[in-house]
Amino acid sequence: MKNNNKIILIDADVVSHFITGGEIIKLPTIFSYPIKVLDKVYAELSNFSKRKIEVDNLVNYKLLEIIPFPEDNNEIKKEYHHIKKLMFKGDGEAACLAVVRYTNNIIASSNLKDIKHYCSMHHLDYLTTMDFLCEALNKGIMTEHECNTFISKVKSAGSRLPVRNMQEYKCRTIEIR
Repeated sequence: MKNNNKIILIDADVVSHFITGGEIIKLPTIFSYPIKVLDKVYAELSNFSKRKIEVDNLVNYKLLEIIPFPEDNNEIKKEYHHIKKLMFKGDGEAACLAVVRYTNNIIASSNLKDIKHYCSMHHLDYLTTMDFLCEALNKGIMTEHECNTFISKVKSAGSRLPVRNMQEYKCRTIEIR
């Protein structure tokens, strides 16, 4: 993968996984693309004080940037409302999908049942929590033991991940368009 001015728009679930898994500080170092949080996603994260504190720390240290939803872009706004109303997606997820569709960026969300078909239909690039773990393992940012501990913590907190450990997961080849 090469950085060609794309950004990763991250949804609340991936941020929450990395906070719960105790590896939030590593999140912005895994891919070569800057990670941005839409203000609508930040609002969702702000509902949980621990998550808000962690995200605020990353923003203060310039590891994440909160960006406004482009209210002045009618195309994106229309798509956002379409996704919310007809596809029944949450605020942050709908905002990320709409923005990514019209900006050729990358969405990071682990709600595959919610995003995979939409991304496929519109030829959008997406990353999941497991993609971040695979890349972190591949780059030596995290060890297999750290990934397994992360997975265990996230699952113990009641969040869903598709496997119990990295040995059970087949990392996919990611080719960002």
